[in-house]
Amino acid sequence: MKIFKNISFYAFGWAAKSLTSLLFLTCHVRVFGREIEEQYLIKNPGKGLLYASWHRGIFYFIYFYRNLKFVVMASASKDGELAAQGAKRFGWIPVRGSSSRRGSEALLEMQGLFKMGHSGGLVVDAPTGPAYISKIGIIVLAKRTGLPLIPVIWSVDRCWHLKSWDRSIIPKPFSKIIFIYGNEFIHVPSNASREECENYRKKLDDVLHGMMYQADHFFNFPEINDPRMIKVPKNPL
Repeated sequence: MKIFKNISFYAFGWAAKSLTSLLFLTCHVRVFGREIEEQYLIKNPGKGLLYASWHRGIFYFIYFYRNLKFVVMASASKDGELAAQGAKRFGWIPVRGSSSRRGSEALLEMQGLFKMGHSGGLVVDAPTGPAYISKIGIIVLAKRTGLPLIPVIWSVDRCWHLKSWDRSIIPKPFSKIIFIYGNEFIHVPSNASREECENYRKKLDDVLHGMMYQADHFFNFPEINDPRMIKVPKNPL
């Protein structure tokens, strides 16, 4: 039974890669703000970066950063095993754990991989929400590793929404995708207190809320060429 289960998970990973690759290859993608990542990597060879976004975009994130040996946390549950197998097929390094199970061990494992020079990050409202409210784990990683944290977000003009807690996005074939990088890094000092870490977590949420608003509304303003030009309201959610 265990062998059959392992084969099923393995087959799922390859099937997921094949189907999602075919889908995303039909999409037109525009990236905004990636120079912040490029300049950092040029100035800091051998060092990684931390990335943060919402769970709703996990499918395209895995594809966008494919074959880079990025590190990601996948839940220790059965569903997490399916996600881990899919991530592996795209060249990611999944570490098993979550805020509710094996979280501390997973953070320590990720910390070691980041110190070896890998990049990666977390979908910060995982594993079960509430949606668009981050957990503290990514801030802890930024504090322990000293790596800068960059928020990223994407949206699409035509998509399906899964009936799940995060309303995961799946682009429709031949749709238009925009991918946005944050304007600046979030740096968490190694001596940051618990209260200060919580403030950084809230700052990350505020930035991601604003970026999500800009990304989701971009296709409503055909006269605007850059989603970062869209004015964000005081309460964007």
